[in-house]
Amino acid sequence: MLTVASHLSTRWTTVDRAGFLRLTPGAAVPAPLSAQTLRRSGELFCAVLITDDEILLLTDHLRSWPLFYAVRGDRVHVGEDAFAVADALGGRQVAARSAAEFLHTGFTLGDRSLLEGVHQVPSGTTVRIDRRNGTVSRHLERRLQLRPPGFEDTGSFTAAFAAALDAEMARLYERADGRVIALPLSAGLDSRLLAALLARDGYPHVQTFTYGLPDNAEARASARIAESLGLPWQQVSHTPQQLRRAWTDPSTRSFLREASAGASLPHIQDWYAMRRLTEEGVLPPGSIVIPGHTVVSSAKDEPLRHGRETTAAGIVRCLEPWHFALRSRPRRAVHLPSVVEELRSFFTEVSLAGDRRSTMDAVRWFWQRERQAKYILNSMRGYEHVGLEWALPMHELSVWEVYERAPDEAIASREWYRAMTEELYTAVSGVAAPTTAPRSLERSPARRTAAALAKSTGLPQLRSRLRTVQAVVDHPLGFDALITGASPRRIAARTFRGMTPLGEFAEQFLADEWVPGSALFKAHDE
Repeated sequence: MLTVASHLSTRWTTVDRAGFLRLTPGAAVPAPLSAQTLRRSGELFCAVLITDDEILLLTDHLRSWPLFYAVRGDRVHVGEDAFAVADALGGRQVAARSAAEFLHTGFTLGDRSLLEGVHQVPSGTTVRIDRRNGTVSRHLERRLQLRPPGFEDTGSFTAAFAAALDAEMARLYERADGRVIALPLSAGLDSRLLAALLARDGYPHVQTFTYGLPDNAEARASARIAESLGLPWQQVSHTPQQLRRAWTDPSTRSFLREASAGASLPHIQDWYAMRRLTEEGVLPPGSIVIPGHTVVSSAKDEPLRHGRETTAAGIVRCLEPWHFALRSRPRRAVHLPSVVEELRSFFTEVSLAGDRRSTMDAVRWFWQRERQAKYILNSMRGYEHVGLEWALPMHELSVWEVYERAPDEAIASREWYRAMTEELYTAVSGVAAPTTAPRSLERSPARRTAAALAKSTGLPQLRSRLRTVQAVVDHPLGFDALITGASPRRIAARTFRGMTPLGEFAEQFLADEWVPGSALFKAHDE
């Protein structure tokens, strides 16, 4: 009979002989503990459950915490990062196919990790391992899925979405119980919506903050928003030199491991800010960070709405620039053998009925199962690294369930969401929302024809590349300072050829050159 060899940290709870469990701090363990009760509880979870016949590995709908495993001999090795599991197998060997796709995406697709022989449990999935013969099967239990519309119009849907979000905010306040709720505030819709809710509800201990180079435009806009809502605000400023000194400090090595877990590029956007805010006591241990991550998706399927029929190839082309463009070679990336294999698996999870809703469903689910779960939401590891908690009120299941039944016209773009946010912000602050006029939901035939003609000349691409170069070398957050050992001229030249900062980071991360002295992909004893 197979047994479990645990390589999990003390953040996990040992549940007698039943296994290992991770829940949101303060959440109750469901009784009796089983895969069914965990999924019905509505709480965020990750679990290793042991029965007489099976070992079950489970993640919630978000993959809130990563879980890795490998079957070797009479043991199932489980860990919260792939490095610990690989060490137990005898060494860290980079998986060549995973590494190839990682350079284009910043994460590994499906159930793979960056290390040979080590797998991860994808979002909303149960992995079953037969204890007698080691047979492994994988079942997708809960995905983001657009169901038949359940509302008569956009207004009734928006009201239901707002009510679900209000209920989750109330749960957040109860959990926080007087602790600081911290909000990374930008000029965008998501964080502004959360800021307006915090101000409206009068939670007494809120800290908003913005980060980047001194006096950047984003910080000025965020300061105005916080002031209009009566919320405390702080800017965490840094120079490129300060950012570089902090990044090259030996303490960053442990962050690199925890924030990656061996399957995704560490999310470093607010890394420096969280480090400063906790060191200076602005955010005490146990403060709860609520980043503006949301189930509400941009209309990434818009280019597909003008064709006669939607095909799998068309959806892949639509996904390319959003998921495979770290090196500006998305067409090459989607033809990598491992990517082709995973795309085939993905298309077994969705239905291409040829209608608008099934197209929106497919594009949104790929976004959620891959980049959102493995890179965007994996940024929570950075908060945990400095002793903070986190919450995602706009990603809780109750909010998902409303969004999944939205009318097509409501979620064809984010305009309904923009209108809801601006109405709330104006009602709470008493000032007009700092935003642009609503955009047209879809381009007219004339605009599409003009865009196609312009594209054939190559001039829009040239202008876009030049703007990108300027944005990278003059970025308001100064993250070009974290491209190790590169001069501004080299960064500009590589950016013009299509490399992105994330592509640079991915390359240096895999080569163990991003943070001096890191050895994530070398043998454990080197």
